[in-house]
Parts: sequence; structure tokens; C-alpha cells
Amino acid sequence: MGFLVVLKLLLLVIVIGTAIYSGIVYSARRRGSAKELSNLREQAQPLRRLSANERETLTPFLVQPHKPGKPVHLSGDDVFPLRGEYQRHGIETNGQQTWHHMIGGVEVILPFDADLFLDHDNQAEVVFADKLAVVVRLNGFELLEGAAREARRDTARDQWREGARGHLEEVFVDDGDTPAEAEDEAEAARRRVEIHDQRPETPAETEARLGRGLGLLPGLLWSLAFLALGIATFRETLTWMGIWAALALALGSWGLWLFWRRRRPGPADKVNRVSGVVNLVPLSIDEASGTVSVAATLGGKLTFQLPDHWRPHAPVEDGQRLELDLRVDDYSVVTYDRKLSLDEEYRRCPPVYWGRHLSLALVAVVALLVGLGARPDPAGDLAQTAYWLGSAGTLRADTPETLANDLPESGRRVVLDGQGRCQVMPVGSDWSRADIRCDRLRWGGDDLERPDLELDETTLALTADDALETKSDPRLRMLALLRGGGTGDREPLLLTNASELVARVDRACPEDDPPRACATLRTVILGALNFPELGQLKDWDDLRRQLEEWDQEASPQAVTLRGHLASIRRQLRSVAEQRTRDQVARLAEAIAGQQRGGVLVEITAGTAAGPIPVGADALQRWRALQDLFGENGEQPFHVEGVVTHSGADEHGTPGLIVDPRRGERPWQALLRSIWILLAAALLLVHGALWLRNLVAARQRRRAVARLHGWPAA
Repeated sequence: MGFLVVLKLLLLVIVIGTAIYSGIVYSARRRGSAKELSNLREQAQPLRRLSANERETLTPFLVQPHKPGKPVHLSGDDVFPLRGEYQRHGIETNGQQTWHHMIGGVEVILPFDADLFLDHDNQAEVVFADKLAVVVRLNGFELLEGAAREARRDTARDQWREGARGHLEEVFVDDGDTPAEAEDEAEAARRRVEIHDQRPETPAETEARLGRGLGLLPGLLWSLAFLALGIATFRETLTWMGIWAALALALGSWGLWLFWRRRRPGPADKVNRVSGVVNLVPLSIDEASGTVSVAATLGGKLTFQLPDHWRPHAPVEDGQRLELDLRVDDYSVVTYDRKLSLDEEYRRCPPVYWGRHLSLALVAVVALLVGLGARPDPAGDLAQTAYWLGSAGTLRADTPETLANDLPESGRRVVLDGQGRCQVMPVGSDWSRADIRCDRLRWGGDDLERPDLELDETTLALTADDALETKSDPRLRMLALLRGGGTGDREPLLLTNASELVARVDRACPEDDPPRACATLRTVILGALNFPELGQLKDWDDLRRQLEEWDQEASPQAVTLRGHLASIRRQLRSVAEQRTRDQVARLAEAIAGQQRGGVLVEITAGTAAGPIPVGADALQRWRALQDLFGENGEQPFHVEGVVTHSGADEHGTPGLIVDPRRGERPWQALLRSIWILLAAALLLVHGALWLRNLVAARQRRRAVARLHGWPAA
């Protein structure tokens, strides 16, 4: 956790430091530009004065680059020379980036298309305006010529938008002394673009441009509908449940309408029919591969885009003359040289949209997985909903005969009151670890008869309270205190019934078939007991022999510690456990064999734990099993819930499984059922349509290839 905090602080410091550094560099460049401008004003000599036409032409550009609404004022009409390398820098604020153009270290304003004339080493003429310089000449750029070109650009844009017939206005013209008739006719023809006509898009061309989309909005509405339906499922009151369910219905209906509504053609774009010569304009060069990226233009003016599936079959060569139908807004091709037509293609081979169905199918898959994961019993929900809507009512029974005669089917609500016995069942196949399952109640049936099985006295003696008789000795306690002990588990005690303890162990551990825990018990006893009167003992037989030589009433006492006595008791109980397991297994099997008849009621949740605690030993299981006999083995119960399964076991005993968690709110099962059914229906419909349209899309590609005479894909 500390590492993450340090990492976040480090990232914050880096971000703040980068911002501060950028601000410092930006400010330093602005100050450097202001200093260079001041030096230029002091040292440069004016070349000429600004003409009235130039002054009027500059007026729209006299604004701050980083503050477009703030004007700047010319310092005078003197025009000064400026020479140097071009650079630019900028800053981003509120998502908007402002560029500052610099020539020779001085920030300049570039009017019109002056940026097209920039070079590595630039010669310019500028006038001063506040802390800036405004370019009036730059290499081959002239201010008034730039204004004329901009006017011709506006004329060309207006002509293109209106589709006026004739040659598209030339922006760059030869203003030299050579007459226009003497201009290279071939070069002029390459630049010439002629507009023949303007028309609106056909519905097919509009559909090709707009398409049908990917169904993201209907998918979002369906997702919100499932979310509202899930919230409604967990509402406790009918009012809020109805509000959220109504919202889910509205969102789902909106999504259905958006997806299946009759599609109307969108607003038609304008299309210009034009002709001209193809000019391939290089854009970039990949030095590693030696490839050149080019853009195809008509006359160097109109950069057009072919549909993706046309490009491999409609090669464009430099100098090739084409007649194209281009959309006015984006210059995309709808008709190529009277050979390829989007309108004909879409009319004769209607498009197939499978992505929309895929989006809805994915929403349905997620909704179905969420519904099944949140409630893994959809069959029970459907059965409960069916019974509730069918008005079957609640079955109430207070005797097993009433229940057996009218055994409810899955989905019906029941209320059961009576007395029953918990079922005895093995853990896996191990009857020695049998459990008493009070979530499986046998209501009625045969009475249990106690089998002739008892624990022998030897086993009971191992866990009796008098198995270890001890007393305290003040002298031993004082000696232990002097040695740093004497308290807790290290408190010394005298064992007074050592002879009886050894005899009990020998009776419980016969030589012919001793329990596995006997060896450990004898080792623990030899290690825990110290007999001052017997000296060093060799083994268990030595201990037994020496104790037998003593008079029973004057049996020697053993010195031990309280903690060692606890170890001896654990080992005694372990031996008793092993001797008891077989008896527990036989008793459990005998009880389970007698559990017949009546009605078996299984509760899936909400019942109290059985009488055998977790981790109980064999003795505790024996006592719990003994308590099942007689009337004490029956316990009152009240079961209220919905039946999730009903039938009979292998012995023909009728039984049912009740889920009390479904409670008094059947509308929750209804909403969960609606969720599952809606998701399944959505997946079935759109999944099938997606697969069908995916196949149809492949067939359409082959049909388009046949239509145009292309090789089959």
C-alpha cells in the first residue's frame, strides 16, 4: 500500500514538473522572440513603406495568435527585412493548441497561404505590430497576390458547392508577361478540372454513405433495460419494483423500435460530376522500404477517395483522364469513369448488415450469463412463475398424510408444520463419520428401535473424569517456582492412580489387536510421568511389572506437569475414538436402515444446524445418535417456501425439496424469469440473424464481383 502511494506521488511530481518545465520553456521562447524583435527594430533599416492596399489587406490578420479576440496595432507603415530559419512552437490549453510561427527568432503572423512558401532559409519583409511582425512578402509570396489567390479559392469553393458548370477556378495562375495563349497547353490540361453537372444523391448512394450502423444505441438501451430489470428484482416494495420494471419495459421497447423501425433515407448529399487528369501527389517516403505514399487528385485540386472494395480493381495512374461523380462534402467517389457505380451496385446487390445483430447478440450473451450466474436455478424461477400466474395457491399441511395425498409439483408454495426426525447420512461413504442432517426431515414414517449396541466399559473408562486422579504438593510447587516454573502448564502435580491408569490402557490396548493410537499413548505416558520410587524405566512392560509388585493401596505416585496431563488425556480420547468408530458406523447404518415411510422434506437453506457440531469426535457422534431414539428424536419444524423438486426416492417414499429463500415475493421469480427469457430470446433471434447475414454478406461479395466482372474472392 505504501509503495502505491509513493508511486502516485512520484507520478504527480513528474506531471507537475513537466508542466512547469513546459511553461518555463514556452515563456523563455516568448521572451527570446520579444528580444529578437527589439533588436530588429533597433538595427534594421526600412526598405519601403506599406501601400494603402496592403494595409487594408492586412487588417483581418492583426490579432493575437493565442488570443484571437484581441487585436494588435501596426507600429507604422515602414517595411523591414527579416531573414532566418523558420521555427514554430506552441502550447495546449483546454484541449486547444496555439502555434507561434518564428522566422529568425522573431514571432510572425503569416497571412493567407504564406505558409506554403516557407523554406529552410527564408527572406521576408515585415511590418511591426505590437510585439509581433506581420509578413507582407516571403520568398515567392506577395501579400496582394495571396489575397487574390484567397479570393480565387473562395470562388472555387463556391463553384464546387453550387456545382456551377465549367472549369473549376484556378487558384495559382501565371501572372507573368507571357500571354495565356503561349502557356504550355499540356500542363494547363493536367490542371484543368471541369464540372459538368450537380445532382442529389440517390437513396442507394445515401445508404452506402450512412449505412445502418452497428446497433450500438439499441445495444446500450437493452443493457440499461436489463440493469433496470435487475434493480427491480431486488426491490422490497411493489411500488419501487413497478417503477423499475416500467423503466426496463420503456428502455427495451425503445431499443426494439430503434432497431426494427422502418429505415428512411437520410438527407441526401450533393454529387458533382467532374472530369480531369489524375495527378499523383507524393505525401511521404518510407526510407526503410523505399516506398512512396501518394494521394490521387484531379488536376492537383480535388483529392478523391475510392470505396475500399473498388481500389484493387480500379487502378489510378498519373496522367490518366477520368470522369467521376464526387460527393461535394468529402470528395468520395460514387461513380468511377462510367464503369463502376455505387447506385447500381447497391440496387442490384442490396447490402447485408450483420454487425448490428452481432452487437445485440453480445448484449444478450452477457445478460444471459449474468442472469444464470446471479440465480443458478432458472428452472425453479420458471416453475414458480407458472404456478403463481396459474393461481394454484399455497398448499398448507400439518400432517404427513395430507402432504403425501396432495404432493405439490415444482414451483408451488407450501407451508408445513409438524414434527419430524433429522436424517442420518454418511459423509461420502464413511458411516463412522455419519452426520445428522436436519435440512432433510422425515415427517412421519416408522418409529426407530434402539439396536443392541453399546459402548464397552473399557472405552468409557478412558474418557471418564477419574481416569487421571491428581493432587497438588506445596513442596513440588515451591521447587518449581524456584526453577522458573510452577504456573500454568508447568505446574507440578502428583498422579495418584498410576497403577489404575496402566491397567486401563492395557485393557483398552489388547496385545492381539491394539488400536493404532495405543503406541503413541504409551510413549506419551512414559515421557510424561516420573516415578521417583521406581527409578529409570526401560519400557512399558517394565512400568507394568514394577507397579504390579507394589501393594495396591501403597501404589507409587508419579510426578508430572499439568500440560503433560493434557497430552495424556488427548491420547486417551484418541484411543477411545478409534475403539468407538466401528460402533458409530454400525449404529448409524442401523438407524438409516430403519428410516422408512412418511414424507421426506429437504430444505435448501435457512434450517438450523444438526446436533453434531463441526469437528465432533466419535464419542460425540455416538451420544448424538443415541438421542434420536424415542420421542426425544423428533423436533418441531415450520417450513415455508417454494417447492423446487418433488418425487419419490428409491424406496418409494414421497419427498420434496423446498427453497425457503423464495419467500413471499413471487414477482421476483417472475422478473428473473423475464430476464432469462428475454436474454435467451434476444440471443436466439439476433444470433441466428447474425449467422444468416454473415453468410449472406459473403454471398453478396461474390455477387458484386460477378456484377463488375472481377475475379471471385
